[in-house]
Amino acid sequence: MRHTIKAFVLFAFLVVFVIYLIRPTGATARMETAAVVGDAERFAEVEVPLYCRDARENPLPLPSSVPPNKIVTFQKTVFEYLNTGGYLSWCRDKGVRDTGPYINDVYYGTHPAVRIYYSPKMMAWLTSNRLGVIPDGAMIIKEQFTPPAAIYQNMTPAQIAAAFAKSKDWTVMIKDAAGAKDGWYWGEWFTGMSFDTTSYPFNYPAAGFGQYCVRCHASAEKELTFSSLNNIEGFPGQPLTFRVDNSWRKLPNANPDEGQHPKNRVGALPKAAAAVNPEFLERFSSIPRVDFSTVQKMPAETLDHVVAAPVKPQQFITSDQCMVCHSALNGPFGPVMFYPTAPPRNNVPNGVNISPYGEWRWSPMGLAGRDPVFYAQLESEVAILRAEFKEPEQLITATVNTCLTCHGVMGKRQFDIDHNDPFADFKLEYTQITDPADPNFKYGGLARDGISCAVCHHIAEGKTPPGQLPIAYFLENSTTGQFQMTEPDVLHGPFKDDTISTLPMKNSLGITPKYSAYVKDSRLCGSCHSINLPNVDDPLKPGEKPTVLDQVEKNPVFKPFNHSIEQATYLEWLNSGFQTEFGPVNAKAQSCQACHMPGTYKSALQNLDIDPIRQQIAIIEDDNFPAADERAPLKDIRVRMRDEGFARHELLGLNVTLLEMFNQFNDILGVRKSDYMSGSVTDLPDTIQNYVQQAREKTLDLAVSKPQIGDGKLTATVTVTNKTGHRFPSGVGFRRSFIEFQVIENRDGRDQVVWASGRTNDLGLIVNGEGKVLPSEFFDEYKVGNKTLQHYQPHYETIISQDQVQIYEELVQDAAGKFTTSFIHRDHELKDNRLLPWGWTKTGPSPQIPFAYVEATFPKGNAANDPQYQDGSGTDIVTYQVTLPAGIDPANVRVEATMYYQSLPPYFLNMRFKTAPLAPATRRLYYLTSNLDTTATAIRNWKLRLVSSP
Repeated sequence: MRHTIKAFVLFAFLVVFVIYLIRPTGATARMETAAVVGDAERFAEVEVPLYCRDARENPLPLPSSVPPNKIVTFQKTVFEYLNTGGYLSWCRDKGVRDTGPYINDVYYGTHPAVRIYYSPKMMAWLTSNRLGVIPDGAMIIKEQFTPPAAIYQNMTPAQIAAAFAKSKDWTVMIKDAAGAKDGWYWGEWFTGMSFDTTSYPFNYPAAGFGQYCVRCHASAEKELTFSSLNNIEGFPGQPLTFRVDNSWRKLPNANPDEGQHPKNRVGALPKAAAAVNPEFLERFSSIPRVDFSTVQKMPAETLDHVVAAPVKPQQFITSDQCMVCHSALNGPFGPVMFYPTAPPRNNVPNGVNISPYGEWRWSPMGLAGRDPVFYAQLESEVAILRAEFKEPEQLITATVNTCLTCHGVMGKRQFDIDHNDPFADFKLEYTQITDPADPNFKYGGLARDGISCAVCHHIAEGKTPPGQLPIAYFLENSTTGQFQMTEPDVLHGPFKDDTISTLPMKNSLGITPKYSAYVKDSRLCGSCHSINLPNVDDPLKPGEKPTVLDQVEKNPVFKPFNHSIEQATYLEWLNSGFQTEFGPVNAKAQSCQACHMPGTYKSALQNLDIDPIRQQIAIIEDDNFPAADERAPLKDIRVRMRDEGFARHELLGLNVTLLEMFNQFNDILGVRKSDYMSGSVTDLPDTIQNYVQQAREKTLDLAVSKPQIGDGKLTATVTVTNKTGHRFPSGVGFRRSFIEFQVIENRDGRDQVVWASGRTNDLGLIVNGEGKVLPSEFFDEYKVGNKTLQHYQPHYETIISQDQVQIYEELVQDAAGKFTTSFIHRDHELKDNRLLPWGWTKTGPSPQIPFAYVEATFPKGNAANDPQYQDGSGTDIVTYQVTLPAGIDPANVRVEATMYYQSLPPYFLNMRFKTAPLAPATRRLYYLTSNLDTTATAIRNWKLRLVSSP
């Protein structure tokens, strides 16, 4: 034992002696023991260089202790502290150093050139061999310089300080474990910065918890910092060095913002004043003109900011926490998840953003929580309930919360979880809260973030109880947004566990990504794309059972009423030849994801044809970045190149009208149009173009027969074939598509329409041969004896009049027999001739599916008796028999047919404006639609062209 002690003492002596021999010498590098005083704690006998022995901790409060409504004041206080040099006595880097190479006029640094200062608490952790955790209040301040560092090699300290003073720019880390899972408050402060990020154009915040900085810092071996004593003056070792060629010498005024640290990119250029459409005001006169100053604005997307909780993440976080790694990248380390189509102009990239975040952001799912049409619809439902019931509050609460179960799913679900009540009352006004101090503020932000990343990737495959059929149990328990969820600290993805690097996500969010085949299963989509709602004006009679399960266990308030399937997109796919759930599977079979999340990118406009996409699906600091001190092992952080399996998150529909509202009124709807991480400013226009391409290439086929003319009559047929994997149109029942059929005479070299069915005016209203709006456009009433009826367009097999139009749509009536667009008054389906998908049958693919759900895919009205709707071909044939006007030369006559689509038919808008004219979201929708300029868009005259023939 004594020999062991002696050996240990001898060994310790030798270690101390060696350290003494190799320690730095000189006045500025001499080591001595010092008690360095901080405001909250002291170093306990820690060796620090003489020059920083009197360093004091910053006087700032912890950011998490600052009241939310005072955070801007806090940020200004930090700026003042930086500007007055309160940190200059701290231990610092040995000089200005690079964070990457500088080659051929391009800087490859993760930051600009930097000189870093370390607070006393930070030094205590570093000099303890990075053991334990960094104490709260520790601070790292990076002074950022125009790269490369070679510029400053021969400068005196005063000259370096003067160079920095010309364009002050700091990035800062403040340790604060109570703020977020990653444990840091991140920020950048620079001369001329703006602290307001909640006013138009909604810049990305310059500081906060859960900032994009974690994209790199989550790759650190410990505590999300790469700080190393090698870099610090007074300690042995040398900073990492990178190749720097001489190209910088001709660029003395290089941009100091080079590197991967973008400042606040502008969200949009100043907007021109909107111009109201007087014809719109005249036609839709139930609401007086709405001025911009009175419009209810959606809160800025900057406020949609919920980070992973410090100890264990809550169930949902906002998409900006996913953006940092799953958005596109340009600059020296790109392009990644971005396809350039032309050289950058003024540092703005030209190309298409195919990143998960970049494409999801402008999808109907990404916009679901800000959809102005949805909020107006919800106000109509509330207004109808108030008019219909003496005590409507319970029904109003149940209706609002049911709708928000999908459209505001994260806010509603997190609210329920936090209140331990599946029927907790998430109030609609939460989505308008802008005060971060409000206890319901975070729920509004989560709701506005729509059907976000943490929704689909948290969905778990539900377990079917013994003795029950999986598909029946799913339809009766997991639709209408009632999906099962993973644990909060687990996200499901499509890649096998042994091919993903989980450490960065664990470090930054406390979440482990895991493989699940269910994320590629159409049933996942079916949870929100099969909607079962009550008909509140159709109460059940004593002893009567509902046709469709009322899901009482999900919402007992709806128990007394009959129910119907309001949306059936998943069911339509299930009852088609495209379904993959029941065998035998045919060659056309494909999941929802295979169509709406393709692994290809094709665009004639962009001259791109990429099949398959080969990309990384995340960006972090791995071996694609310059070397860094104290980085985690590459095996734990390397992001693989995906040669297959890259799934685009475009999730397209055809709602170009909605996208144009966001494009033209992003100031009202609260979104920035540029992509912060990639710098792209064309993501929204690119999405619109993708919608148009899908409309014209992947939606329908249309063919017109050669017209037969004789005895002054013309006969031709139009054949329309559905190419989608569900009904067309699908989704909410008010979408419609219609055929414009024209007979055209060429006389004296000029074309003239001599007969037409399905033409519209400038507002998208269908008109007759005289240009008058058809009475069916607003369901005008008329009398037959003592009975009041409403005009509408039934399903036609043959059309003989210009007053007749083949419109593919669903029309429903309430208990009083009136046409309605209320989702909870769908008592009678008078018409549903939406084009069926190929492979549709009356029996469905399996007897395991409850018949009520199969029946929800049936045609209704005249279409139910049309042979074309029974053969599973997905086609419809319309015969046009036209009596030609006198004097028409048949030799000069031709026919043309075009299929159009309207996501917002005029009758739908008319009902919104009349039902709740004083409600704020309805007035907002009125402003948006009355000022929307469709002239130079794909929805000119309020209709989207699909296909034409010839």
